[in-house]
Amino acid sequence: MDNQQCVCDQCGITFIIKSCSRIMKIGRDIKRHLLVCPGCKAEYTSYYTNAEIRKQQNKISKLYNAIRMTRNKSLLDQYYKKIDSIQADLERDMNQLRIEVEGTPQG
Repeated sequence: MDNQQCVCDQCGITFIIKSCSRIMKIGRDIKRHLLVCPGCKAEYTSYYTNAEIRKQQNKISKLYNAIRMTRNKSLLDQYYKKIDSIQADLERDMNQLRIEVEGTPQG
């Protein structure tokens, strides 16, 4: 898989997202996942997580690992449905956490 690239709004430099990802702890159990421009050090928030969100992310990761290990079509369908359900909850929870932390809804 190719590394995704990002262009900094501040200085215009193009950089690889994976190599510029950082995690910063804010509050008791909230973590801010961000990108840092290697040129001007501008920070861009990707998303926020809390303990429950990280737990959901871990469940999805385990389901993808199970998918890699099985060839049973029925079981694969069940895994994908479960992933879709968790991802919908995860998106809702992550949006709500962003509003709580930043105070404004994301458009």
